[in-house]
Amino acid sequence: MFEEKDDTIMARWLSGELTEAERTEFEASSEYEEYQRLAKGLKAFKKPDFDKEALRERTWKEIENQKPVKVIRLRGFYYAVGIAASILVLFGLFFSKVTYTTTVGEKITVALPDGTKVSLNAQSKLSHRRFFWMDNKVVSLNGEGFFKVTKGEGFSVNTESGTINVLGTEFNVKARPSSFELYCYEGEVRYENDIEQQEAYLSAGDAVQLKGKILLEFKHGDTRPLWQNGMSRFSNTELPIVMKELGTYYDISFDFTPGMIQGHFTGTFVHDDLEIALKSVFVPMGITYELSKDKKTVFLHVHERQ
Repeated sequence: MFEEKDDTIMARWLSGELTEAERTEFEASSEYEEYQRLAKGLKAFKKPDFDKEALRERTWKEIENQKPVKVIRLRGFYYAVGIAASILVLFGLFFSKVTYTTTVGEKITVALPDGTKVSLNAQSKLSHRRFFWMDNKVVSLNGEGFFKVTKGEGFSVNTESGTINVLGTEFNVKARPSSFELYCYEGEVRYENDIEQQEAYLSAGDAVQLKGKILLEFKHGDTRPLWQNGMSRFSNTELPIVMKELGTYYDISFDFTPGMIQGHFTGTFVHDDLEIALKSVFVPMGITYELSKDKKTVFLHVHERQ
């Protein structure tokens, strides 16, 4: 192209400064027709003053001052990006998790890859790695679950309050933000909390409970968790914790004056009748209650004793 050989060709052509030989060569070129259309478009403008030497000098100066540009071979770059993306996808797939969740009042039973069965209570979440189960039989629990573990080695349950290691047994774990309980119904389990340096070995009939940071050990006579029979049981439990448990089975909230809810509750409530459940908890505590028309809000009032 002419401009690659002489970047002033068009300006000199417009100003009539081409030599005869240059003009002949220029008009015979394939670009000449295009230059003619450009010249017609420029007729509306005044031709700027043209200084060939100044233009050439400025052009060379700009070329010399250009910064080196890094050349990226796009094809190789895209291949590398594609491979990296594939590795990330495979990496994410191998370490992805299977998660089971339950909502308010919902209870489900799931089977793990080794045949272990877990019954999840309401508002609970259980997760484990999707692949390589036999090399990593670890589940994470937030909520409450009853486990019937298939005999084998290395089965563990991680909770925010500690880890339960088991070897073919049946046990129930309640690991909610406000409470932690572990009941053993068959075989043996080991509870450990590295942060609090706590450890306990439980056989059938043994149980542990966290009261704040204190681990209490006691005996029980149950053959299965009471929640599987549709009931919750409490022994000298702080009333706010019992109210949170009510919210696990019924889609309700409480409206009360801060500080009025005090005391400890001992007793049970059912999971399938809200009116009976509220009466079971609040009447013995000397607290009157009123349920909103939509049965979503419970207004609490402390009964003044005579």
